Amino acid sequence: MVVPVPLGTEDRTARLTLRRPDRWRRQDAPQADLRLTGDDVVLTVRSRPSDRTIAEEHTSLLERLPGSVEGLRLIGCDPWTTAGAPARLVEYVRPDEGGDVTGAHLLFVTGRHRVDVTVERPLARMLDTDDLVSAVLESVRATEPTPVRPQRALEPLPTATPAPQLDGTHLGAEALATLRSLAGRRWNPTLLRTPAGRELVQSGLVGRLGTLPEPTQELLGPWADDTEPVTLEQRGPDGRATRLQAWSETVVDGTDETGGTVARLPVERVVELAAGRLGIRPAWTFPFRTASVGADLLARRTGAPGTASDLPAAVASADPRLAAFWAAPWTVSSIRRPGRPTPVVVVHAEGIGFARVGRTEAGETAFRTDSPANVYRSLVRALLG
Repeated sequence: MVVPVPLGTEDRTARLTLRRPDRWRRQDAPQADLRLTGDDVVLTVRSRPSDRTIAEEHTSLLERLPGSVEGLRLIGCDPWTTAGAPARLVEYVRPDEGGDVTGAHLLFVTGRHRVDVTVERPLARMLDTDDLVSAVLESVRATEPTPVRPQRALEPLPTATPAPQLDGTHLGAEALATLRSLAGRRWNPTLLRTPAGRELVQSGLVGRLGTLPEPTQELLGPWADDTEPVTLEQRGPDGRATRLQAWSETVVDGTDETGGTVARLPVERVVELAAGRLGIRPAWTFPFRTASVGADLLARRTGAPGTASDLPAAVASADPRLAAFWAAPWTVSSIRRPGRPTPVVVVHAEGIGFARVGRTEAGETAFRTDSPANVYRSLVRALLG
């Protein structure tokens, strides 16, 4: 059950009203209609004359945002229905000196003005402040109410940016296993005479006399306590399986059979890397009419290529969105957290969006669409939670 967030104070500008917690404080801000701060949150309201449609303004915002701050990543967008005017909500993450910042940008138009409400807070506080930020945004009301006309088609969204690659040292399976075995132990000189040991020396991770450079010691640190990793396992449309594991800041991209690339990254960069692998970007999210599908049918669709079955004709006819999602190429991802026996399973349908695989009861498995921003939150919960 969601606990209501108390919003005791109303603030008003020429273009909107909103409610916020009493403990938040107003601040003077040049070129802003309103600025509020509290709970590590910074809310800013700006407005300017505009006669453009919400589709035009939203498209312009999505084009401009990634170039406004180097490294800014768009993680989602949605139509917004509570502002009393045509509106969109855009979510993003951007780097900052003190750590990544996540932002929610509410944009609405009245026919005469464009109004921007941005809410930013540290990425590490994203989950703690989500309910509060949502409550404040849902309280926003345009002072010039404008009818929201139904749209048959929403505006096109930007294409996905290339997923970031892990920059590290590639090791074969035996060398990677040998490296892990060094955690909390001294170098065994006999390892120099093994192919795996020689590979570690050639890679620079181990000195020629068996010394461990400081970067290697830092890399080994999380392995010394037998810590379980957060694991992202994926199967692409072509059946190729990949695995990304993160022990705090130590990351391995590969499998026990093939070896992989090992590196040390700030946890926020690990989140960025995993989000790129998942294909997180703005996508319109509309619910299926069908809440669940047959467990065997879904298991075959998420399994190895060649085992998938078509949707039953009656289901496909009754639920065109599910039919289109089912027909698209799938990438199936499992996010496993230490201490959690059940992974989060997410399906990305190419060119459409995401769906989440839920519990199975009486032979039916819950299967519902999910927004890219919510999938991103699952990564934040796994890696930063």
